[in-house]
Amino acid sequence: MKKTLRIRSSFIYLKEVENFIEKVLDDCQVDQKRVAYITLGVCESVNNAIGHGNKLDENKFVTLFAEVKKKSVLFEVQDEGEGFDYNNVPDPTKKENLKNEGGRGLFLIRNLVDEVNFKNNGSTIQLKFNIDRAHSVLS
Repeated sequence: MKKTLRIRSSFIYLKEVENFIEKVLDDCQVDQKRVAYITLGVCESVNNAIGHGNKLDENKFVTLFAEVKKKSVLFEVQDEGEGFDYNNVPDPTKKENLKNEGGRGLFLIRNLVDEVNFKNNGSTIQLKFNIDRAHSVLS
């Protein structure tokens, strides 16, 4: 099953994103606690796409794709921005970065998602969640 949602680059559409994720996961028999973590990871990716990728330009769109497989669900978030160097985002847990505002969202995503991949110079992020086992953060 593949589904798509396209929204303008405004945070007011995040409720639509949450509803989309919920509909995708409805038939997956995913524990509600796990659903909350998946929603957080995907919504943080959409937040980044809206704010950093498209720079809150409501003339640009964020597209969210979802595909449910036998043992996983894959979300892909695409923005219309230039991308970013995802390999050089400072670690927000290091002492010298604790007061910096950047990097926390990506840190959160990488710790909630089972597999993260970037495409198109960072303007697309793929989030794979295994749904046949509990995530280590949830244990």
